[in-house]
Amino acid sequence: MSEFNFIFKEYSEEESRIYEKAIKEIMENFKNGMPFQDAVDKVEVKDQQLKALIEDDALKILIAELAYVAKIPFEELAEILKLPIERIRTANLEMLEDVQLTLDNTFNKNRRGNA
Repeated sequence: MSEFNFIFKEYSEEESRIYEKAIKEIMENFKNGMPFQDAVDKVEVKDQQLKALIEDDALKILIAELAYVAKIPFEELAEILKLPIERIRTANLEMLEDVQLTLDNTFNKNRRGNA
């Protein structure tokens, strides 16, 4: 897989609250018919780094729900979200890399405990 620069961050209680609220608002905006980027842009988050992480996660959630659960092909998903297909593919690869890193970390922790 490609090398991506991931940002893993410990969220403060306030950041977690902002994150959860923003994700919920983005999903509601999208379900109410807004294109993905409009749904994101409508949500106000002052910390631009946090907002970028929220946007990335919201897109990955939608890809997981729509492409993997609902079995919507990426091309159709790009049309639904009104995003370039390359953005969908890149987010999907990042999401798969996230999963792999999580699995690797979990496996390595379990392995050290059982050695």
